[in-house]
Amino acid sequence: RGTHCVVSRGLAGSAPSASVCPTRPMSAPGAPSTAQQAAQTISQAVSRQDGAGLAAALRLDLGNTALIAQLNSSPPLEQICGRALVEPWDELLLEQLHYIKAAAAGEHEAAYSHCERAAACFQAAFEKESDWPVPALHSLCLNLRRAAAAADAALVAKGERAARQQEAARTMQKFFQVCVTDRAPLPVSKKWGALVVINALFHVYFAINNLRLCQNLIRAVEGPAFPKALDGQTVEGRHFAKAEVVTYKYFTGRLALLNSDFGAAERQLSWAFERCPRAATGNKRLVLRYLVPVRLALGVFASEALLRKYGLDYFVPLCRAVHRGDLNAFEEQLATHQQRFIRHGSYLLVERSKLIVYRNFFRRVALLHPDKSTKLDIKRFQACLKATNTEMEVDEIECILANLIYCGYIKGYISHAHGKLVVSKGAPFPPLRELGLTSAV
Repeated sequence: RGTHCVVSRGLAGSAPSASVCPTRPMSAPGAPSTAQQAAQTISQAVSRQDGAGLAAALRLDLGNTALIAQLNSSPPLEQICGRALVEPWDELLLEQLHYIKAAAAGEHEAAYSHCERAAACFQAAFEKESDWPVPALHSLCLNLRRAAAAADAALVAKGERAARQQEAARTMQKFFQVCVTDRAPLPVSKKWGALVVINALFHVYFAINNLRLCQNLIRAVEGPAFPKALDGQTVEGRHFAKAEVVTYKYFTGRLALLNSDFGAAERQLSWAFERCPRAATGNKRLVLRYLVPVRLALGVFASEALLRKYGLDYFVPLCRAVHRGDLNAFEEQLATHQQRFIRHGSYLLVERSKLIVYRNFFRRVALLHPDKSTKLDIKRFQACLKATNTEMEVDEIECILANLIYCGYIKGYISHAHGKLVVSKGAPFPPLRELGLTSAV
């Protein structure tokens, strides 16, 4: 029997750029170098019910120069596939080969059409088979979403509407339904392939900005019939690949951020970062793009060494500004890197840290009051703000203080009549980490 898990090749959840290619630049190890080899490998995999062998045979890419050279010589592909394979496997391979040929020629719309038909052929076989083809889901979903992204980029370049990624999502939804509705016992269930498809759908939904559909996938995962193995557990002898679980945690962490559930986001993203392989520096950097600002909101500051290690140097002065309560430095860094944060989809999250800057600034001013007074003069806050070239009316300062009190950053109340902030004697500025924030700041 084939392997139980499929290894994820990446986390990238940002929308693909126009230069995204549907295939990888280097040929996968063990991939067939001719159409005849591919047909023979698939034939053996089907007869032996070898999921890993099937996945390897379908892992065809643009780095396979020998195969592409053969395809460009116009061999009789229908005969090659028809002689070695039965339906629908023959048509599956035929469409895969046409997909590679079209992609290599830069014909991205045609490549997507072939890729989609290959997926339909696989679905027809997958519905009738047991769980053994599950490892091939990764290769097919990866090809499909990348082909769709490239096709959409080509359509946009011509001034036409981009809709191929939406079509790809509908196709992958069919894979998902086959997996989650399988009634076979858990040790031989197709449900173990669902996480691969879910992650591929997350990629697409983030790319086309249709995040509401992600909740349907999460509900299915949290349902009683789904394998409870999302923290690395082994259930009835089966487990999800760690790479797939890391990818799932990454996307659900980002979704939690969008819902302003910072506590859940920190847990999910921390899990993903800690278990992402040390050598996968690119993926670790992707996780940190969101983990660093969410921890800012929770009062945890990434070390300078960590940020520089993963090429996130632009966070260093920002974290320093938040920690010191330096409003001017924070505004300067936010403006400098605004486009970068917008591109990463984290601008609003970083901007929310401004309230933490205010909290830390007011805390420093409070320490200037004699004898640890619990009645703090709001005009002193105003004077200190003015000293940092920040002009602000008393009413505006009171509004910020009221927001800080509401969010739990300050324990106290405002005496408007006396112009005072009256704070608690014990921990008037509670440690941020202890607040367990789950709402917007």
